[in-house]
Amino acid sequence: NHNLRSTQNMNNPFNISSKVVVCTGIASGIGKSITQLFLSSAVRGFVGIDTNQSMNEIFKQELSSYPDIFFPLSCDISKENNVKKYLDLALSTFGRIDVMINNAANAEAYIIHETPEDVWDKTFDVNVKSLYLNAKHLIPSMKKNGGGLIINTGSISSHVGIPTQGAYAASKGAVAQLTRQMAIEYASDNIRVVAVCPGTVDTPLVHESAKQSGNYDQYMQTLYDGHPIGRIASADEIAKLYLYLSSDEASFITGANIMIDGGFTAQ
Repeated sequence: NHNLRSTQNMNNPFNISSKVVVCTGIASGIGKSITQLFLSSAVRGFVGIDTNQSMNEIFKQELSSYPDIFFPLSCDISKENNVKKYLDLALSTFGRIDVMINNAANAEAYIIHETPEDVWDKTFDVNVKSLYLNAKHLIPSMKKNGGGLIINTGSISSHVGIPTQGAYAASKGAVAQLTRQMAIEYASDNIRVVAVCPGTVDTPLVHESAKQSGNYDQYMQTLYDGHPIGRIASADEIAKLYLYLSSDEASFITGANIMIDGGFTAQ
């Protein structure tokens, strides 16, 4: 196994073999791609969180290939006790946390005045409050370790208005500003904070929304047409940006909201 890991390091210019990573929202989409890419890139440790209860099934192959490296956990990240639980798991297993990826999100399509109050609250709890709870329990240990990196998953909706993005857009706008705020707050502690802002990504969620719209083909075509590049992203190509940012090659990047959106916000 050690030889395999050495070979992987040589093939990959973005070395994360010394990094312990915690990532939320790993059961599908971008989070699943991040998990698979980081494990195959010889990450030192990876604790992944999702509300999905079938993690052992979803990651059957990864769990057998990386038993001492990969620890998936099912819980709701908007509850402080759960945040403590998964951060403690990472710290007790690997001794430190180098990279925290806040990727989990609640996304439900409503225009503002038709948004149910419970949807509004859940969206802000999962998309924003969880970042604050993570910071509360993570920053002291990162300071003690001499630094670290926090990557927040933003969105094109952090920066532009898109119909029916409602609470989601407002929460992702908060993520963009929280990223800047934390970057300034903790720069002197050698803690970098960045946001990755994807355009539309080809995930199960998108196909579900397309089905719900009543006209699957038209919905998908509208998504393709919205991106100047003429298509939407694959989760795997988005994950590669997280890999680069997690490596020491990206050490001068902090406070940035990095668009990876096929030109969407340049229009």
